[in-house]
Amino acid sequence: MLIASVDATLVTLLIIFAAVNVAALGVFLFFRLRDRAKREEVRHYGDRAEEKVARTIEREFPGAVLMNNVFLKTRRGTTQIDHILLCKWGLYVIETKSHNGRIVVEEREWTQIYGEKVIHFHSPVRQNNSHVIALRHALEGKRNVPRVNVQGLVVFTSRKVSFSRQVKGVVRLGELGRVIKGSSSSREGVTAAPGRRYLNSRQIAALEKAIRKSCARGGAARRRHERRVREIDRNARY
Repeated sequence: MLIASVDATLVTLLIIFAAVNVAALGVFLFFRLRDRAKREEVRHYGDRAEEKVARTIEREFPGAVLMNNVFLKTRRGTTQIDHILLCKWGLYVIETKSHNGRIVVEEREWTQIYGEKVIHFHSPVRQNNSHVIALRHALEGKRNVPRVNVQGLVVFTSRKVSFSRQVKGVVRLGELGRVIKGSSSSREGVTAAPGRRYLNSRQIAALEKAIRKSCARGGAARRRHERRVREIDRNARY
């Protein structure tokens, strides 16, 4: 009888242990799938936002050279750039953001507040500045390539976005064309310059050729970059 009682107790404990483990696994999978769904939702909105920006640029700058989703080779591997625009007004590196609501701007980290949702994300200005620097390095010392300042812009596509303070180089989608057409090639930033110099078709063609030569080819570089992005996503705070 004693042995039967011990066996019954052991079986009960094993069942409880298995049930606890199944429950823990279920909770883990729930939060894992929820986080993955959030990341996919962010990517989906990001893709749609980039399409909006591309369509706006094509409408505002017919005949201009627009390169989307560019993987540029750098000294540390590759970096992904949403848009590179080459037009008579200059050379622009454009970062697209789909965030809406109130954006609290800080030096390194920005915060999106939309209803009860609070999301912290890396400063897109700092992020895009690294892209600008990478493109400048890619063009340095290239033969038959005109010297031109590479300018950066961060474009927010949502109409329901506001900022805690103004930031140079951050615009809404409806302002994009006006800002570029009224901006200068000065290294001081995006400022009005009625007497500015424009790029001609030959210069634009030379710059485009040099940029395309600096692009990463094949899927390996893109997969490495996507792995880095997924790692950043996992560390994002929602």
